[in-house]
Amino acid sequence: MANIATHRQIAVVLEELSQEVEALGATLCGDGDIVMRHMDTLQAIDLIAQKQRSLAALLEADCPQAGIEKIAIDTLRERMRLLR
Repeated sequence: MANIATHRQIAVVLEELSQEVEALGATLCGDGDIVMRHMDTLQAIDLIAQKQRSLAALLEADCPQAGIEKIAIDTLRERMRLLR
């Protein structure tokens, strides 16, 4: 039972972090100069948030194997498949 509770807490923190990272990216996107000079970096920030959200969902999934297949990010889904 403690393991499930721990996974849920980790999932909550990952979701919170994804929101914070996304907010940071949105703030940076508000500056046109930053967007023009750092588009790749801003996209990387967005990808970090997406990965965190995917991992949070995986931790909360009733069936981890099915949860892996729902991961939209190909590289992350493939990494998680290796753990089976």
